Amino acid sequence: MKKRINILQLVNGFDVGGAELKLLELCQLIQEKHCDRFHQVICSVGQGGPLQQRFEDLGCRTVVFNKKHAFDIGQVLGVARLMREEKINLVQTTLFYADIIGALATQIAGVPVQISWETVSHRDNVFHNKIQRRLGYRLAMKYANQIVAVSEECRQSIIQWRHVSPDRVSVIPYGVDLAKYRKDRTLSIRQNLNLPQNATVIGMVARLEPGKGHEVLLNVFGKLDPAIHLVLAGDGTIKGDLQTQARHMGIEDRVHFLGVRKDIINILNSIDLFALPSFSEGLPNSILEAMACSLPIVATHVGGIPEAIQDKKNGILIPPRNESALHQAIEVLAGDSKKRKQMGESSRLLVEQQFSLDIQLKRFLDLYTGYF
Repeated sequence: MKKRINILQLVNGFDVGGAELKLLELCQLIQEKHCDRFHQVICSVGQGGPLQQRFEDLGCRTVVFNKKHAFDIGQVLGVARLMREEKINLVQTTLFYADIIGALATQIAGVPVQISWETVSHRDNVFHNKIQRRLGYRLAMKYANQIVAVSEECRQSIIQWRHVSPDRVSVIPYGVDLAKYRKDRTLSIRQNLNLPQNATVIGMVARLEPGKGHEVLLNVFGKLDPAIHLVLAGDGTIKGDLQTQARHMGIEDRVHFLGVRKDIINILNSIDLFALPSFSEGLPNSILEAMACSLPIVATHVGGIPEAIQDKKNGILIPPRNESALHQAIEVLAGDSKKRKQMGESSRLLVEQQFSLDIQLKRFLDLYTGYF
């Protein structure tokens, strides 16, 4: 009988973010399908948050070590103690602070394997210009057995900016639950917002934070046909600024701020095209979900996005911060339902071939078991 592997999933916090949600999804799949082979413990070293209860509901031991200082050495000792208590064989860290705490605690506790799951490209990223970040990452990566990047571009940026040997950096793209995310046209969101049923609707799902390009999208949206509507799902620190921008532009009646939503599938199946004009990205899960729902995509040529969006085939790629290119791309698709349909079908096919959740899960399990 094969040895059961005890895994500690260490994450910055339980806030609602792309990396945290993907970790939750991965932990859930392992718990549902492979709990006889893997015992998981989940630990936050940053904060509790909205996702904490969902992690606890998985039936795994879930622990929070609240951070008392910018760098809390007490967390290192607490996590090392947890590793010993649970006889952890493998630690997987997600996000920067977890990388640091995990690297130190792993050395103290004598855990043989540490894997870092990296979701953010470091090209055009301010983090690599900060000496504390560079030194912290270098320390964390020194002890990691393997670094898992979500895209090839992310892998190359890790090699370049963190000076990590290429043989220690592999790629496991995000995966999408194809049974859950699929084309299933609905008018519910349109009805709830009292939108004309035949209106063209652009959608964007992203945290309302700097760098996602919301302000650029609003500037462009104000120049589009006034019959077009825009829905923005997500919340964040710049929500008020964006609402003020929309009001000053006189488009507040056509821009709909939906906040944090649990019905993302319904939203995706209520819109006609998906936009993500981010300035930097890893591999956005929101794009893959939109593709799985057979949507055409307009997105920036940054990070791992070009690995999912084939320009002019399942979407249109544009340079970041380029309002003219964004305007032209949206106008082309908004006015051509046939082109939207063709690109949407290509989106779904590409997800099925390269970005399914089953493929992602298998690659992680192969990685884990390869050490034992």
